[in-house]
Amino acid sequence: MNAGPRPQPGDTPELHGVYIAQLRDHSLALVWLGYQRMQPAAFVSAQEDDITGELVRHMRCVIQDDTAPLWIEHYSVSEQVRSHAAGKLGKRRPIVDIEFERHKRGQRPCLRFEAKRLGCGAGISDYLGDEGLGAFLIGHYSRTHQEAGMLGYVQTDREDLWAARLSAELSTNPRHHRLTDDGAWRRLFITGAPPHSYQTKHFDERRQILLIVHILLQFSSDTGNRD
Repeated sequence: MNAGPRPQPGDTPELHGVYIAQLRDHSLALVWLGYQRMQPAAFVSAQEDDITGELVRHMRCVIQDDTAPLWIEHYSVSEQVRSHAAGKLGKRRPIVDIEFERHKRGQRPCLRFEAKRLGCGAGISDYLGDEGLGAFLIGHYSRTHQEAGMLGYVQTDREDLWAARLSAELSTNPRHHRLTDDGAWRRLFITGAPPHSYQTKHFDERRQILLIVHILLQFSSDTGNRD
């Protein structure tokens, strides 16, 4: 796994950090723009891949919309992307659900997301387990820098309730989830991002700090008293 992107000629560490921050903020904003074009009630019992496919389709429509924000031209989004992993070639390579790529000269930073349903039989263990967040911690997916993302498709209850449950599990078992001392679940306030956006910090398999951004999207009919 690549521990982080190498600055290109003329690309200072400070400027490279700007690209990473922009990628994070704009990816979250693009998710929200795409989600707002969907009809969430139509996916209350849909499978994970069906929701992901429609979300990506709508985000691509946003990218091609002449009325979209100017920054949108610097990004592309893909679904079901093969991830390069040591010892795995061809179809044996793991597949990450969504990838955002920041277009620039030289190495392009990418932010990769794993998506999981919350409700309809799926829950905390699916979201945080080895096929969810844990897949990033054990190096199952490659990445260009020390950030990755999780998408939670809320199909039962509300986003704030699932946020509280995830926060409680992480704080109850911080060692199991490799949480850093200052990495507890906290809300992210980013212009244009989904209202239920959060972050945590973990140690990956190389004992490097990995920032995980979490986005919870409502697909349940339960929208009363939302936080």
